[in-house]
Amino acid sequence: MTGQSRTTQPRRRRPGGRLLATGALACAVLFSSAGCSEGGRDYAVPHDLCGVPMDQGLVSPFLPDGKKITQRFYDHGAESPRCRISVDRWLVLYISSDVITADTDPLKVNHGLVRLGNPAPAAIGDAARVADRGAMAVADCTRGGARKRVVTLIDLALEHPEPEDTSRRRTALTQLLRAYFPKAMADLHCKKT
Repeated sequence: MTGQSRTTQPRRRRPGGRLLATGALACAVLFSSAGCSEGGRDYAVPHDLCGVPMDQGLVSPFLPDGKKITQRFYDHGAESPRCRISVDRWLVLYISSDVITADTDPLKVNHGLVRLGNPAPAAIGDAARVADRGAMAVADCTRGGARKRVVTLIDLALEHPEPEDTSRRRTALTQLLRAYFPKAMADLHCKKT
């Protein structure tokens, strides 16, 4: 082979092959630090919901996969606490409670329950409705010697709320509201009449 030059053909690669292999290796190395997790919950389910101690098992069904959970409180006065729970900056739950006059019926004046989908009566407080994406409970109480009424709303704010199955979601909402409502009422210093 004297006098002849030998040319080497470049090796053919699949487009992005090296990048794909490098990315897979990076994920394998970083997986333990949750840098490349494929779904899952990288945060701990809180032991309280908007400052009210709660069983984690009651809160967990409504929390999607993600890296970070945040609870933000909004001050609308001592008689109207508000709280937003977000996962990775996406609003997941909105919870509000209000101490109102005893002659107001929030179930009649709150048309927002209809937008939450098919509200149906539930045995919580004096009256309650559980819908596809939220729930509301009402109870008469005494606060500072005056007759009042407490109303609590739980609104599932995700576009595709957890759990995905509507009947399971409604059951989980009922259990959550049943546990949360009396504690929220006590936090508002409103004693059941």
